[in-house]
Parts: sequence; C-alpha cells; structure tokens
Amino acid sequence: MISTKNKCGLNGPLPETTTDDELYDYFIKNIYYGDLKINGMKIKVFTTPFEDNRMQGFFHLTTKTQTNFGIKIRMKEPRAYFINYVAPMIKNYLNCPTCDDLECSKIKIWTAPYKNTKRTKLLYSDDLYSYIIILEKNKNDMYLISSYLIDEPGYLQNVLKEYNKYKKSLKSN
Repeated sequence: MISTKNKCGLNGPLPETTTDDELYDYFIKNIYYGDLKINGMKIKVFTTPFEDNRMQGFFHLTTKTQTNFGIKIRMKEPRAYFINYVAPMIKNYLNCPTCDDLECSKIKIWTAPYKNTKRTKLLYSDDLYSYIIILEKNKNDMYLISSYLIDEPGYLQNVLKEYNKYKKSLKSN
C-alpha cells in the first residue's frame, strides 16, 4: 500500500506488518480514549461482547464476518490498516471548508436515512484510497458503527450519489 501526505494526518494506511496487538493498542489509545466528538457529542464504541479479550468496536473497524463456510469467521480486512484514518477524519472534517490544501480532496460529511434513524457518514476519497466512517445517534450518544476502505467496484459511485443527494436536499431547503 502507498503512503500519502496531507494536513489532516491522512497519510496512508499503517504498514501491513502491523500486528493485531498494535492495531488494538492504536484503537484503545486513539479511538476509545481519543475524546472524539461530532456535533458536540462524544463518539462511543461498542464495548461488549468481548472477543479474544478485545472490545466489539475494534472488530467493527478491522474485520468482516464471513459466513460462507456455514460458521461465522472473522476475517482481517485491508481496512484494518486504515484504522489510523478514523481519529484524524473526525477531528479535522470541520477544517475542510477553509483548508487551503488544494491537493486534498477534503472530507465529506452528510446524514442519510437508515431503518428508523439517520446515520452520519464521513468520506475521504483521493486517487489512491476511499475510506468511510459510519456513525449513528442513539439517544444522546453517537456510536461508531463501522469504518472501512471502499474497494468494491461501483461502491464509491453509490456513496457519492448518496452524498450528492444530501447536498441537493440542502440547497432545496
């Protein structure tokens, strides 16, 4: 994977040699204890159930559950190495409208309906990578539902279509 550099700290993925323990340490330090907020609300992660002595929220960011074998198997995904995008995206998205970095494609943020609620989404997409964070409000708390590398053909176009629909709805209000 290739490294990139920008002012927000989105500098490409962690090395593929990063161990599961190092990923979990990063998760605990920068996400669980990272004092991340959006719209004034503290962002929380799912803590239970624990698997392999790790919080559930960690797996939401680093693995995908495969059921093709008739049993649930957690597969570490390439998205695990982008866990270092979560904190900088959440901490810096408000700076994007006034950022003077013309090389940066900026972090997009919007809300979209999901079942009987709305989810807040943050997207960073450049020539190399597209990464999305999904948050959901539950009462007075905001939960980090998932985040992942967008690497399936056509999926980024669907996400951008949803974002553009949101932007268009703002203009018509």
